[in-house]
Amino acid sequence: MGRIATLIASALAISIGLIVLVGLLTGSTLAGLTGLVLQIAVITAAMTVLIGVLNLLILHLRRIFGRERGIIYSITLVVSFLLVIALYVLDQPDARRVVLEDVAVSIESTLSALLVFALVYGAYRLMRRRVTWAAVLFTAIVLITLLGAVPLSQLALLEQLRAWILAVPASAGARGLLLGIALAAIIAGMRVLIGQERAVRE
Repeated sequence: MGRIATLIASALAISIGLIVLVGLLTGSTLAGLTGLVLQIAVITAAMTVLIGVLNLLILHLRRIFGRERGIIYSITLVVSFLLVIALYVLDQPDARRVVLEDVAVSIESTLSALLVFALVYGAYRLMRRRVTWAAVLFTAIVLITLLGAVPLSQLALLEQLRAWILAVPASAGARGLLLGIALAAIIAGMRVLIGQERAVRE
């Protein structure tokens, strides 16, 4: 029975994958069926997110009622969750803007500031452990990037070097990461289409 269920699941995944692929590439009569399948996938993803949020909320409520360790963080999360839901239900756009934009931007700015200290501390640890060309290069790039962001005319050369680092090596690295993600997605899709994905086989 388990083997038959596995075969049915594999056949279903492969057939749906091929229908969506053909419908997106050719725009043929399968386009309507492809749209239906994609809508079902979007609804399933939304339900998955909703279930994950409810599971997280239940977990923190259990921690609050059980007076477990980290109760302050759990209370903060639950109150924030209920506040955002209440603002949407009551339709208060100004209050929503304050909570979702002003507070979020402040938190993002704080995390960015902490990233600076993390980079400097990482460079310090690298140079303290062992001085290698990679550690020296990392430390030099961190210093150039940080000092180049300081608005001083005496650091104009460092500002130009920082702009070049962000435009050329950093951009190339980001594109390499995007290409890697795209190739991984293609490989995962091909494994599903040929029935070799572990989730499909099991």
